[in-house]
Amino acid sequence: GTRTPPPAQNPREMLYTSALVAVWASAYGPMAGVRAPAASSRILRPDMRTPVRMSGSPSETIDLVGGEVRKQQPVTAEMMRPRPDITWDNLKKQLEVNFEVDASDEVSQEELKKAYHMMVLCRQFENACNQAYMQGLIRGFMHLDNGQETIPAFVADCIKQGDVKVSYYREHCHAIASGVPAEKVMAELMAKEDGTCKGTGGSMHIYDVENNFQGGWALVCEQLPYAAGAARAIKLDRELGLVDESDDRISVVFVGEGGAQNGRMAECLNAAAKENLPLLFVVIDNGRAINTFTPDVAQNSEVFTQGAHYGIPGIKVDGGNLPDTLRTSRAVVDHVRTKGPAILQIHTYRLQGHSPADPEHERGRKDEKKW
Repeated sequence: GTRTPPPAQNPREMLYTSALVAVWASAYGPMAGVRAPAASSRILRPDMRTPVRMSGSPSETIDLVGGEVRKQQPVTAEMMRPRPDITWDNLKKQLEVNFEVDASDEVSQEELKKAYHMMVLCRQFENACNQAYMQGLIRGFMHLDNGQETIPAFVADCIKQGDVKVSYYREHCHAIASGVPAEKVMAELMAKEDGTCKGTGGSMHIYDVENNFQGGWALVCEQLPYAAGAARAIKLDRELGLVDESDDRISVVFVGEGGAQNGRMAECLNAAAKENLPLLFVVIDNGRAINTFTPDVAQNSEVFTQGAHYGIPGIKVDGGNLPDTLRTSRAVVDHVRTKGPAILQIHTYRLQGHSPADPEHERGRKDEKKW
């Protein structure tokens, strides 16, 4: 019989498919049965009569809109991310006025050692993940947390096992700090049966019932409504008399300062304020929205001020200062347990790219690492 020809692909689909194949091939190798386009290829643009020739080496960023190679811009000293000048005296005053919490100055040497142990564990775990990924032992998408270790340190310090923890896709260390054994997390990354989801979830979907760690969520801000729902469930348990009067569980959600520009943030702030939910928004402020400088896409990166419209207090702490991070987080968590929702923004610095497949050329990493 005659062979029916495949349906014609429109120019927009051709552009998308060619770009997808090229990106996949550069990160993971050629797709089975699919030939990636050469470094210089003719891709039809639906809005132009003639094909656009796009050329460039793997170290260049291709501007798919204009069809021209966008030259790399070196990162200047003005673009670097200095630590904020936030003193403990200032933080303590904010906590007293805005949170009505009498914050303690006490952080014992033993508590600092435990926090440091968690930080080292997380750094070594992520380094091991990176090595295993390069060896092909971990497949798929993976996002590392190097440089942000004071966040799992505070989670291990003052977030309880019964609290519901809802994270985003960069969640390995959040899970470990929540009590999930590191070996179970690693097994999940390697698609082993001993993993938290028997190897079916992978890096972005760590889930552990025993420790109430309700996952990494792959889509930006997808986790926010679920955390609000968990906080509402906690409150309903109390109102229906299903738990003891001493119940002080809270819901904790992690979100980036870039992702917090998403409309879900406003929706969940409104819900948390309207029903006075025990919900803590932890804003991980590393200055990058994936690999874009957040100020380039956000009118206001001070996410902790978003709650003012709803009457939700917020505070920003230097994540490079472990004692201040512990003191501040303890006070904010106490507020959520006893009074209502709050925003804790932690200014930090992510040392690596969005993922191991992210070449980061537009970030000027050599100059940045020198800084």
